Order: sequence, then C-alpha cells, then structure tokens
Amino acid sequence: GAKVFADFEQQMANVATMLDEPEKHMGAFRQGIRQMSVEFGESTEARAGGLYDILSASVPAEKAMDVLAVSARAAKAGLADTKTSADAITTILNAYGLEAERAGQVSDLLFSVVRRGKTTFAELAPQVGMVASTAASAGIGLDELGAALATLTRHGGRTENAVTAVTQILMSFLKPSKEAA
Repeated sequence: GAKVFADFEQQMANVATMLDEPEKHMGAFRQGIRQMSVEFGESTEARAGGLYDILSASVPAEKAMDVLAVSARAAKAGLADTKTSADAITTILNAYGLEAERAGQVSDLLFSVVRRGKTTFAELAPQVGMVASTAASAGIGLDELGAALATLTRHGGRTENAVTAVTQILMSFLKPSKEAA
C-alpha cells in the first residue's frame, strides 16, 4: 500500500510541474483522479499520465479535469487507456485550435470514424495525431478528415495505412511537385 501511495504522489508531483500555481489545483486533481479510477476501473497512474498530457497540451488547469473525464469515458468505451485517449483528443484540439470545451465533440468524431470505418478506438487514437495538423493546415475540416479515415479503413485499409495515405494526399496539395502544379 505504501508503494502505491508513493507512486501516486510521484505521479502527482509530475503533474504539479505543469502548473503555474499547483497549490490551487492539486487537491482537486488528486481527488478527481482517485474518483475516476474507481468509477472507470483504471489505475491512478493511467489517469495521472492522461492529466499530465492534457496539461502539457496547454489545456487550462481549470478545464483539465473535464477533458480528463471525456478521455476516460472514451478510453473505457473504446477499450483503450486514458493516456492514449487524452493524447488523441488534445492533439486534435490543438491542431484545429479548438477550446477544451470541444473535447466531447472530438471524442464523438473519433467514435464516428470507428463506427463507420473498420478500425478500433485503440488503433485510431495513437495514429490520428499524425494527420490532424496536416489536415488542419490544408483547411480540411474534422468531419471531412473523419470521413476520409472511415472510408479508407472500411474498404480494407489498416488504420495506420489510411492515416499515411491521407497525409500524403494532403501534402501533395500543400507542396505540389512541378508536374502537379
């Protein structure tokens, strides 16, 4: 028990390094992570890792627990872990310049890709970050990106191949060869 407590405190110390005023938030973060771990059946380590990633993605501390809750629900429903879900959600939020309040919509979009495509949340979440910033730069909306990924995976492409294909297509328009121009 002492080791588990010490490990949790070390994880929370890592989280505190991401805050300008840790004393304002750490009590609520500790309590929230413990409650979510019981509610969703995932370790405090996974939750603290997700919270660290959320804060490092520049989500305001006041909104971090809301994004963590969305990530935890997405992880449970998608058979993934919170850290992976948080990474996917915050990557898309940042790539598209979206506010933290849109985390639920991003999660819903990811599940739409899973539902309409032939992929899993656990396969999609770590891959989507590789295409999100390119798609945003090219002016491709989230819905269009999701539709492209769903279509490519539905027709037999593996998730990582679909992400690579979409990225390459977008890059060919962003930086066309002389012949393409």
